[in-house]
Amino acid sequence: MRPSRARGAVLMALALAAGTASGGEWKAPEAERLRSNPVATTPGTLQKGRALYQKHCATCHGDKGLGDGAAAPFNAEKPPSLADPKGAPALTDGEILWKITTGRREEGEVLMPAMAQKIPAEEDRWKLVSFVRTLAGKPAGAAPR
Repeated sequence: MRPSRARGAVLMALALAAGTASGGEWKAPEAERLRSNPVATTPGTLQKGRALYQKHCATCHGDKGLGDGAAAPFNAEKPPSLADPKGAPALTDGEILWKITTGRREEGEVLMPAMAQKIPAEEDRWKLVSFVRTLAGKPAGAAPR
C-alpha cells in the first residue's frame, strides 16, 4: 500500500474512532489538529485550491462559502458557513484538512463526503485548506483562536 493510501486508511480509522461516523461530535484527533499546512500560500496555490473548491465544495457550501450552494436544501443538515468566525476560521489548518479528508457521516447518512479519494493528493487538499481560509477573509496559514 502506498504511503498516501495508508495515511488515508489511518485517517478514516481515526474518524470512526472519534465518533464521527454516527452521532458523535465532529472533532479532529489531537494529532491531526496540531498539523500545520506544509504548502506555501502563493497565487498558484490559491488558484488550485479555488478550482478544487468549485469542483468539490461549492455545490453545498456555495461560491462564497456561506452554506447556500445549489444542493444545500437537499442535505439532511445545512452546510455550515465557511465564513462564520465560529466555524472554519476557528479551526486549525490540521482540523480543516482532517474534516475535508474524512468527511462526516451520521446514522449512515453522508453529511459531508470524504475527499480522500476524490482529491487523492494530500498536497492538493492542503491547497484547498488555504483557499477555504480566504472565504472568511483570513490569511491562509493564520493561527486560529
